[in-house]
Amino acid sequence: MKRCLIIINPSSGKHIIQNKLDRIIGQLTLQNIVEHFEIFYTEKKDDAYYKAKDCDENQYDFIMSVGGDGTLNEVISGMVDSHKKIPLCILAAGTVNDFANYLNIPSSVNGIVEMIKNFNVISSDVGKINDQYFINVAAAGMFSDISFVVSKEEKKKFGPLAYYFKGMTQLPQQLSTNLHLNVTVDNESFEEDAYMFAITNTNRVGGFDGIIPFADINDGKLDLVIVKRCSITDLIALIKDYRFGKHDKSPFIHYIQGQHIHITCDQDLTMDIDGEEGTHLPIDVHNLQKSIQLLVPLK
Repeated sequence: MKRCLIIINPSSGKHIIQNKLDRIIGQLTLQNIVEHFEIFYTEKKDDAYYKAKDCDENQYDFIMSVGGDGTLNEVISGMVDSHKKIPLCILAAGTVNDFANYLNIPSSVNGIVEMIKNFNVISSDVGKINDQYFINVAAAGMFSDISFVVSKEEKKKFGPLAYYFKGMTQLPQQLSTNLHLNVTVDNESFEEDAYMFAITNTNRVGGFDGIIPFADINDGKLDLVIVKRCSITDLIALIKDYRFGKHDKSPFIHYIQGQHIHITCDQDLTMDIDGEEGTHLPIDVHNLQKSIQLLVPLK
């Protein structure tokens, strides 16, 4: 039987996620899958990071992250900084949960229990941006700061729609975004005038699937997509192309993959890192190949 460290953000999902976690623990115990649980509740920012970093991995067979993308980022950051190789299990309890959805992590009690029972482990790359990490996306520019300004009350009331509502209220301001970027990807350098850019590890960003069609979490590469400055008409056409899965061929998209990405800008930009406010430009980004182990469902 296995031993599990559970790191939970109690503000994610409130009583609903606690009830689900209790049922998961009950089933894992009854089915003789897990014999010991240690449960750690976070109280403030970075609690999840330090618990994941400082815990003795020899005491556990796997770690479970319970919370949203921000909690997951902290747990993974702590594990990467301490070079832990025990698997990570994700119980998503946030508003968007992009990374968990990309992995098809089940949301049901039975699904999570079955996943832990099968104990199917894969390796995943992690992005390092300046002195921070990201598992899903690092972005800046148009709409990338929406997650900073949506309140917990709005997320609780509207769910993922809270981000879209907030974005619509800021549309005129967002459309005035004009970034002059100097970019180097591996040995290729170029400049772009852009609305925004995103560096991703998966193909799912902001609740949208297929944004980066060729992204893969264990290909040793990061994916950079830049939305170029264009007219409103062209921007609408680009959105239409996305609906039909043709946006990667748009002349208003610059898409490139690489292991090392360096970006400077003529403005002081704050990065959105896995949905949380992060470092500022300039940025130096590296792919840390297969640096985290993940529990995922059997295909």
